[in-house]
Amino acid sequence: MKKIVMIPETLDGRKKSWRKLLTQVDKTKANGYAFVGEWLRAGERAELEVGSFIFCYDEAGSMKNWYPVVRMFKVGVENDLEEVYRWEGNARECSWALAVRDEIAAILEAQGQKPEEGGPLAGFSDEELIAELERRGYTVARPAGSR
Repeated sequence: MKKIVMIPETLDGRKKSWRKLLTQVDKTKANGYAFVGEWLRAGERAELEVGSFIFCYDEAGSMKNWYPVVRMFKVGVENDLEEVYRWEGNARECSWALAVRDEIAAILEAQGQKPEEGGPLAGFSDEELIAELERRGYTVARPAGSR
């Protein structure tokens, strides 16, 4: 079921801010690229599936002493948006993604959405990957001493 919701406004229009419809977390990344999903526009309406998550990144505070704020909202049936996660970093902290990545991945996993680990081919067995490469005409040899 879909619902029309208002995407949360930016906390401070003078500084960096972005929103995503969060579909997965790539634990191999240590920056904002770890949060995978479709871009959303703050302050505008979007039609989203109930149960989906909106990831919000903002920089709040003064121009000299800004700090990162990460919020995550869940689209609900009765309430449009429920804040399910909030984290505020220290002044001028740039490593914010590492501070929140694993906790946010755990929230997605609890909802049945799996984080992306090892890339898009991680779900295939070695045999399946080898069979596909051979089907395409490649010769595949396993290194000596491996399995």
